[in-house]
Amino acid sequence: MPRWGIESLHRAGTRYFHEIESRLTGVSGPGVPADNEAGVIGWGTSWRMQGYLMMAERTGRPAYVERLAELIDQVLDARDDVRGVRDHRGRSRGVWSTAGKFTAATAVIPDTDGRPAVEVTVCPPSAHLARFTVEAYEDGRFGLRLPEVPRRKAWASGPLSLDPADERRADRVLYAAYTQKDAVTARLLPAEGSSAAAGRRVRPGVYAARPALVPLAAQTGMIVHPLAGLARLARERPDVVPDSVHARIDGYLDATVRAVEAHDEQWVTTGDGRGSYRWLPDEPVSFAGAELPTNEFLAMGRALVQLAVVTKETVYAERAEAMARSLKGDLTVTDGVASWPYWPSFGHVYRGWSATGAPETDVSLLRPSYAPVTVPEDVTHALIDLDFLCLYRATAELPPVFTDAEMRAVAATFTHNALHRRGRRPRLRHDVGGAGRPGTDREQAHVAAWLPLRQWSPAILRQVRRVQPTLPPAPLMGVDTYCGALLARWG
Repeated sequence: MPRWGIESLHRAGTRYFHEIESRLTGVSGPGVPADNEAGVIGWGTSWRMQGYLMMAERTGRPAYVERLAELIDQVLDARDDVRGVRDHRGRSRGVWSTAGKFTAATAVIPDTDGRPAVEVTVCPPSAHLARFTVEAYEDGRFGLRLPEVPRRKAWASGPLSLDPADERRADRVLYAAYTQKDAVTARLLPAEGSSAAAGRRVRPGVYAARPALVPLAAQTGMIVHPLAGLARLARERPDVVPDSVHARIDGYLDATVRAVEAHDEQWVTTGDGRGSYRWLPDEPVSFAGAELPTNEFLAMGRALVQLAVVTKETVYAERAEAMARSLKGDLTVTDGVASWPYWPSFGHVYRGWSATGAPETDVSLLRPSYAPVTVPEDVTHALIDLDFLCLYRATAELPPVFTDAEMRAVAATFTHNALHRRGRRPRLRHDVGGAGRPGTDREQAHVAAWLPLRQWSPAILRQVRRVQPTLPPAPLMGVDTYCGALLARWG
């Protein structure tokens, strides 16, 4: 295993990369899951693909490109349209929808005639584990109970009614009683005629909440970034890409463009030129109607940087620049040290929102209100922020956004804010704010993310060596492959 203080970081990182890849098991590797419904491709395989891309860039060895192409081919087979599955809107497109713990879950409760009567939706965490118990009352009303599940306490409500004229109609009662912690809402489904609605009753029983199948922009960006990066590598360094892979590049590029276009309806800009992606107000996710966290829209931003270079299309360069301005605008520099928040400061979650009294005018159909969240970015999700920052800065074809002073300030974030120096060896903190709690053992394995900034702070290389663990804690994941490639690429 690597000896961080003895041999070159490149050699040690290369060995680390291959050690991790050889030890991956189960859904993490060495193959690719047949679908992304558990988010493994989006948040696991994608990191591995980027790791192989970086190893190819650093070494020029075609074998890394060949292995990357093998992974890409398996990933493309897992797209919705190839598998023949449809997302929550009934669309089957060239994306990788997810469900499980990532999306809201809905239980459809029927009336006594067996027709769908009310949809009850619960947001994460643990929404996919929710099972609603429906109890019928003698007066025709009913009660709902949600037993305790991991990360979620028991919940109950009643009496409720299916009658739109009843003061206890289910959707309005749950709207008025909504709490951010419980995050349960309902929607009445139409009955056949007003008289049927007035006498309608629910069928008692236990109904499982089914997580919605949703293509998430962040996961799309994570997946297609290595595809677009490989297309760029083939254009700039064709000798590194074998002929067999060259023949597939146009297909990879087309798949990337189609996947990115699937999220065009979620693109938003502010009046001062900042850009991001958001969830639509009726999207079955925890923060419907709100902008994505910074790391999540920058996951797509990295792919747009690559597409801007490869395709020369103005739209990609403009959107990449707008997202760069979003990150730049959130950098708070104090005494030459930068910090930035997890949620974009111009967004709804950072500012919070209140219920308007009517779901159709709220920010979100699934969350009538939400308290502001202004926490600093954490060192794990900063992996994406830092990669975007350095990629954008190094891409001469894009308009300049980040100044030398800002690059030095972000580099100083590592040495001044992210490092916790108590004890015999420094360790990473949990976040970039400078006062966060000490990081976990897993967070220490992400220290390599700061290496691309070494030109802006000579101390980074030495401190990364001091923090870097011999191996990440189990279970090993795709992000560990990526971090190994970072060590090799920048060491």
